[in-house]
This record gives sequence, C-alpha cells and structure tokens, in this order.
Amino acid sequence: MTKAYPYPIESNVMSSFPGNQNGPSQVISLSQIVRTIRRNFTLLMFVVVTIFSIVALLTLQMTPIYQSSAKVIVDQRENAVLDVGVLSGLPADPGVFETELEIITSPVLLQRVVRKLELQKFAEFNPSLYVPTQMEVFQAQVKNVISSLIPSGEEETPVEERILTEEEKAERVIVTAAKILAGKVKAERDGRKFVFYVTASSIDAGRSAAIANAVADQYLVDQLDTRFEETRRTNDWLDQQLTDLRAELSSAESAVEAYRSQMGLLSASGKTLTEQQISDIQAQMIAQEAEYSERRARLAAVRNSLNTGAGAEAMAEALQSDVIRNLRTQQAQITRERADLETKYGPRHPDVISIVGEERDLRAQIDAEVRRIVSSLESEVSISRRRLDSLRDSLGNLRGELSQNNRATIKLRELERNAEASRTLYEEILTQFKTTNQQESIQDVDARVLAYADVPQAAALPRKSVNFALGLFLGLAAAGGIVLVMELLDNRVSSGEEIEERNGVPFLGNVPLLPSGIGSKVQPAKYLIEHPMSAFAESMRNLRASVKFANIDNPAKLVTVTSSFPAEGKTSLTLSLSRMSAMTGSRTLVIDGDFRRHQLTETSGLKPKFGLVEYLLGEVELKDVIQKDTETDLDILPLTSTRKTSRDVFGSKTFDTMIERLKVDYDLIIVDTAPILLMAETRVIAAKSDQVLVAARWRRTSRAALAQTLGVLREFKANVAGVALTFVDLKRLSKHSGAALSNYKAYSKYYINN
Repeated sequence: MTKAYPYPIESNVMSSFPGNQNGPSQVISLSQIVRTIRRNFTLLMFVVVTIFSIVALLTLQMTPIYQSSAKVIVDQRENAVLDVGVLSGLPADPGVFETELEIITSPVLLQRVVRKLELQKFAEFNPSLYVPTQMEVFQAQVKNVISSLIPSGEEETPVEERILTEEEKAERVIVTAAKILAGKVKAERDGRKFVFYVTASSIDAGRSAAIANAVADQYLVDQLDTRFEETRRTNDWLDQQLTDLRAELSSAESAVEAYRSQMGLLSASGKTLTEQQISDIQAQMIAQEAEYSERRARLAAVRNSLNTGAGAEAMAEALQSDVIRNLRTQQAQITRERADLETKYGPRHPDVISIVGEERDLRAQIDAEVRRIVSSLESEVSISRRRLDSLRDSLGNLRGELSQNNRATIKLRELERNAEASRTLYEEILTQFKTTNQQESIQDVDARVLAYADVPQAAALPRKSVNFALGLFLGLAAAGGIVLVMELLDNRVSSGEEIEERNGVPFLGNVPLLPSGIGSKVQPAKYLIEHPMSAFAESMRNLRASVKFANIDNPAKLVTVTSSFPAEGKTSLTLSLSRMSAMTGSRTLVIDGDFRRHQLTETSGLKPKFGLVEYLLGEVELKDVIQKDTETDLDILPLTSTRKTSRDVFGSKTFDTMIERLKVDYDLIIVDTAPILLMAETRVIAAKSDQVLVAARWRRTSRAALAQTLGVLREFKANVAGVALTFVDLKRLSKHSGAALSNYKAYSKYYINN
C-alpha cells in the first residue's frame, strides 16, 4: 500500500533539479545528474562530437606557426651622459624595464628589421603578395553579398588619394610590413630579473629565428645610436653653456674687483688693510699700556721714597744709576777718611773740616742726581701717556673706517658669491664637456645578447593536443549548457518523487504505456482483461488499493477521477480501474460524468437510449439507466450522446440522493469527470467525493497545470488521494526517476505481457 498523506499538505521541499519555479532548490545529487545525462545522452554526444569535430577540423587546417626566442640582458643605467649634480642615472624600477620592452617592439626598430631582412618580399608580411585560398575567396564573396543586402544608412563618400611616388609606395610597404611584424614579435621580462626574451613568430622556422635575432641586434644598435645622438646633443648644449658661463664669470669677477677697489677693500693674507692696521695698533696699545703702567709705578715709588724721607740708597731707581753708585762710593771713602781724621786730629781739625765739606758736596750731588732721575721718570710717564692717547685716537679712527668697510663688505660678499657660483657651474660644465668629448669616441650600451635564437624543430602553433582538449571541453560545456537550458525550460511532470516533493500530495503509481498493435491502437480497458498478469494490470491493482484505502479508517466509496486537460488518459484510467475493481469481486459502478464528450460511454462500447441526465431529470428509473459491462461484472451509468443539459446536475439534491442510494448497493463508485481546469461541474463532484484521483500524463502534463489543478481541489476542500502518471514509458522512466520501481528490467520478469 502506498503511503498516506494527510491532505492538504503544504510542502516546502522543492525539486532539486533546475527548472523548479515553485521554490528554492536542494543540492543536486549525483544520481540526478546521471539521470539527466542518460535521458539527454544522444543530444549530449551530438553536440560534443559536432563541436569537437569543428575544432579538430579548424586545427588541422591551421597554418603551422614557429616561434623562436633570443635572450637579452639589460643592465641598470648608472653612467648618465649629463650629470651636473641635479640629473642622475636611470633608476632600477619596473617602469624603466617596461619602457625598454616598448623600445624593443617600437615601429622604428621593427622597420629597421624589415629592411634588414627584406621581409616585405614575403607574402606573410606583404598582403599584396598573398594569394587567397578558394575558401577565403568564397567567404569574401559571401561577406560582400551580405554587406550589399544590408543598407549601411550612410553613403560613403569616395576619398581621392594622391598618386604616390615609387619611394613612397616602397616606404608604405615597409610600414605595413612593420605593423604586421609587430603582431608577431613580443618582448617579455623574465620575472624580476634584468633579462628579456624577444620571441618572434613566423610560418617559416628559419625566418622566426632570424627575426628574433635581428630584433635583438637592432635593439643594441638602437641603444648605441641613441647614446651617440645623446652625446652629440649634450656636447652642443655644453659648448653653448660654456660660452655663456665664461662671459658671465668674467663679468662677475670684474664687478668684484671694481667694487673692492672703489670701496678700498684691498686685502692681504685674507684680511683687509684696515683690519691689519687695527690689529697692529691694538698690539702697540697693549705694549704701551704696560710700559705706561710700569713707568707710573716707578715714578710713584720714587716719590713715595722721597716723601717718607728715605735716602737715595733706598730708591730702586737710584741704585740703578751709575752716577749715584760712583758718588756713593766716593762718599763712603770720604766718610772713612773723616772718621780716621777725627780720630787722629779731632773734629775741628782743618783737614776734618775740609773733608766734611767734601762729604757735603757729594751728598748735594747725590740729591741733584735723584732729582734728575725723578724728573726723567716724570718725562717718560708723560711721553707714554701721550703715545697711548695717540694710539687710542688712531684705533678709534680705524674702527670707524672698519665699520664702513664692513657695510661695504656685505655687497662685496654678494658679488663674490655670484662670481663663485658662476665659477663652480663653469667648472662643472667644463669637466662634463671634457668627459662627453671622451665618450663621443668610446660608447657602450646597457644591454647584450645572452643567447641568440635557434631554428625551432617543431611548430609552436597550433598546439593540437591543447586544441583537441579545448574542443572536447567546449563540446562538453556547450552540451551541458544546452541540456541545462532544456531542463530549465522543461516544465513537464517526470516522476513521482517530483510530484510529492513539489506538490505535497501522494504519488499513487505509474500507469505503463501499452505496446501499440500493428495497424491499430490498443485499448487499455480491453488490454487489462486480456492480460490480467501484465504490468498494466498490476498498476491498476495498486491504484485501486491506494485510492480505496487512502483513508484507512474510512475506506472510500465515491472516487472521482479527473485531470488538468484532455488527452491525459483520464477516461481509460477510469474504465480500467473500474474493471479491475470489478474483477477483484467488489461491487463496482462507474459513472460517466463528462457531459460534453461522454468518452467513457463510447470506450465501453455502450449505446444507451437513456443515461444519467435522463435519470436526474426524472424521466427514467435508475434501474433502467445502469447497464452491465460487456467484459466484466462492472456496472456502468452512461450518458447518451444526444441529451445535453445546462443544469448543475452534480449540485442537485437528486444527485446527492442517487449517490447515497448507490453507496448502499456498491462497494466502490468511480466517477469519470471532465478536466477540472476547464469544467466547473468537476469541482462540485470532487468536493462531494470521498477521494479524488488526479491523472497526469507522463512527460506531457506541465508542472504548473498540475499545481493549479491541486490548488483548485484545495480551494474546494476535496480529499485528494494522490496523483497517478499515465502513459509511462517504463523503459525510459529510469532516466527521469530515482525510485526503485523505475528500474524496468529489474521487475519486468514478474509480469506477463509487460
């Protein structure tokens, strides 16, 4: 028995495959991916094989391209041509090396390579020499036809070109070849190293190596030419600068000397004459002040001795006088003689008196000499003072003159600074001029070739293995994208799991697709009787049990079978389910409730005179309307093909009374109704039924239609037993469903006439 769902169920579990429009997606499982691939395997393989074949064909038709590389090292530039303290060498930053890469692939350098190798003579670099293939001619013709059919909207005004000379034409060919060569040459830096790889491509292996080597050589030549040109321009500039600076320096030095002479700022040994004079006078003043102090001290000492009454013998100045020393010697001699005479003759002796007179004269001479010494000292002090005053006056005058000189020196220093700046710059430029003159004869470059390009032995392009792998990848990606889009656009019901997950209602089973007979269409209700042990018959048994006992506590007696739209197998399912119920021994009645098409009546082979409408209108008795099935014990309440009514027969009390009466006589009553989305009466009978069985055609009914059908049933509070899938191809079901019963081969052996 299938699992029972309390209805209504609001499930938020959505389908895990792309294309779900009702809610968020779960994680896609590996089994779902495998099923998707299996059911789209033919399309997948077609897309993969087609794209891979196209890529392989294009790869095999591509012209082989050979590549060769030369290795060049570039040193840091530290030997700048001009360096006067402001300019310096090129720094070792990435921008410098990016500039070198641009130089290597510059148009001027490539034009030199074209001329050197005469590349304009090859069709690869000269479009005028290229002979297009038939395919290219055809493509061009198709393109021209399409362009002529599509109006451009603007009329093209023809441009008149002037007639070129032969030299101009040749130059234009060179320029064109250089542009083409630019697309075939690239220069790349090797990581953070100062190494470049110059790579050239060509359809000729030897030519690719020749181009790479020529580009490397021309790069070195370009550097050398650039150095020569820079040196020449620098020399010209330096020569002009030297001429100007020489005149400027001469003018500045003349101005300095003229101002120095004008202001009297002549100097010697780094000092002006005034400064030297002041220095000399200051030295003289120091000596004169010392001398003046000394003489004043001597004079004061002499006067002090005289004032205190000390004798000449106590005076230092007197002791230094030769005259006084002689007089004192004489005085000492006379004193001794006087003493001897006084001893001999007494004090009054004429000799004693005479010698006393001599002693007095000597003392007078000593006093006179002392006075002379004092007068001499006073004269010396006076002279020293006058000399000191004179020096002070001279120093004051010189200081005033020095102050004026200092004020004049300010401008003199400014003139000297200007002259010194001119001299410094002149010497710098002169030194640099000598250096550049030497560099003009000896030049070096900042790069050298480490390894020349070798002739490649194999083509670099196309890389067949890579292209084949890419073709396979693109094929798989395109196939996956196409399948993904198809799955996103696929809104058809495919499996029971999908029904349960998306709509929250039970899935009651798959009704197999019956094998078609030769020249005729198999009728399911008849096939059921003819093959009671078939998979189709077993599906009817399962459906009967699932619907009958959807509510185990209250087994259903009135069951309505409906669908979303016509042609979904609803009527065949209803008649087959009714016959299976009758074949199991249950008293079963099937009612044809499709008043417009009455297909159940036609399918059962009945042609009644009276039917359900006539009974509900009170024209006949119920026993006159119910008929027996020609194949089983099933009772059928048919519809006539001629009688129509616009009345709501399902909503009438007569219909309700009839159902209550029939429930007493039958174990199971099944009503075949019109599609619920089209007919309103189906909704009425569904609301009165014990259970409703919804038929959905496998891989035909849309998910949106089924969801809308179930929504209508919810709105009318109908008890939905579940959904059954009709016309299910069991052999293909495993590609859409992960259920165990979808494996057709696993259980087909249990049935006869599967």
